[in-house]
Amino acid sequence: MVKSSRRGFVMGASALAITAFDPLHRTWLTEAHAQRRGGDSCGAIHIPRLDGELTTDAAALAEAASDFGNIISRTPRAVLRPGSERDVRRLIRFCNRHDIKVAMRGQGHAVLGEAQVDCGVVIDSRTLDAIHSIGPDGADVDAGVKWSTLLLAALDEGLTPLVLADYLEISVGGVLSVGGIGGNMNRVGAVVDNVDEIRFVTGEGRRRVCNRRRNRALFEGALGGLGQFGVITGAKIPLGPAPALVRVYELVYTNVSDYLADQRVLVNDARFGFHEGQIIPAAGGGWAFKVEVGAYYTPPSEPDDSALLAGLSPDGSTTITDFPYFVWLNRVAFAEQALRDLGLWDTPNPWSDLFLPDCHIEDYLVHDVLPFLTPDAVGAGLQLLYPFLRNKITRPFFKMPNDSIVWAYDILRFPFDPSTTDALLEENRRLYERAVARGGKQYPIGAVELTQREWVRHYGRDFLRFVSLKGRHDRRNIMTPGQGIFRF
Repeated sequence: MVKSSRRGFVMGASALAITAFDPLHRTWLTEAHAQRRGGDSCGAIHIPRLDGELTTDAAALAEAASDFGNIISRTPRAVLRPGSERDVRRLIRFCNRHDIKVAMRGQGHAVLGEAQVDCGVVIDSRTLDAIHSIGPDGADVDAGVKWSTLLLAALDEGLTPLVLADYLEISVGGVLSVGGIGGNMNRVGAVVDNVDEIRFVTGEGRRRVCNRRRNRALFEGALGGLGQFGVITGAKIPLGPAPALVRVYELVYTNVSDYLADQRVLVNDARFGFHEGQIIPAAGGGWAFKVEVGAYYTPPSEPDDSALLAGLSPDGSTTITDFPYFVWLNRVAFAEQALRDLGLWDTPNPWSDLFLPDCHIEDYLVHDVLPFLTPDAVGAGLQLLYPFLRNKITRPFFKMPNDSIVWAYDILRFPFDPSTTDALLEENRRLYERAVARGGKQYPIGAVELTQREWVRHYGRDFLRFVSLKGRHDRRNIMTPGQGIFRF
């Protein structure tokens, strides 16, 4: 079965469509420039023939200069709306030849300008949004397809991706570039651990098909490689049978030690298909802790509540609720609408995203987090805190602490007062430094700008391997400068 939903961007010629590049002044020239010059190109170099459009439209530049974080703004000189993968290859090859920086932007859900390019070119992947096939052997999709679109198409066939990030309104390519974590990962690993194949365009404009047998080093490096070696243009995603329902259990704890102990039991026996947790405001002030787990099923079979909750000891409330499978997976969409209604979705969102080793998680919470954290520091957002098994994470550049159990700790901040952004960024920096001191890592989607030395420490013994792939596939260092890994 083949499905396609190519976006209806206008691809025809326009006054703002770029036709050439002026290497002397390092500016793009449009048809309007040519008309003003009477057709004289003055040594300009014509851009390759494109199926889509390279534009200097002010609205396109402004959109590409922003992201979900609303903290950093870097304006590109042009935006490519590709009509094909060939456009991506031709444009990157052209930019490589003329030393022009490039990044690919999907839904713009970065928080610190990671997909922005000052004075370079941003590739808008939303026009690469075809679903080429769906079936028991998996889904073949373009990088700009949203996970919600893929999930709905798979559900039409009774199928589902094996693991999904919590927020579905982001692109396949974007998630595969950073890692992708969520409540399903304890059994099967992160999103990047569940990919059969990628289509990739290197920083030198070469197309590569990568899987476990073909171009394996690039396959493993690009998944979680932060766009440093090129861009993912498509992927084959494995699918499995989709359940009809999920029974969600919410268990509240007032004692952090009891909460952590029960979470360890759950992560080790993997009795639930979905497994997350939160730090939540306590009724009388301070903080409580919530385990949020789910059992997937299709009637007439039904979860055994007693067996699933055996051995757990919450001292607060316990609630049990059934949800349709898609409604549960798409739950963040309802939160998004509420935040939009409050006017908080498009304000600065300085998120903090960390991974902590199990051996230090309690000390980190008790000494570095809970005494200093206030509800205002979270705003209308939430704090996620849940464990997963380190051995399920297989991609070499999706870096994790050195412990058998790893904790994801995310403060998804939506502050009520935008003037507190700088203070919250400083708090993110403190939390990051304390986490690193305890063997932690940053999940590189958070609002902490790392120095080059910190990036070297982040990759550790794999940094030379990272540099080797960079040198092999992006020798001129044009790809994804917003990450700040290679500042030269």
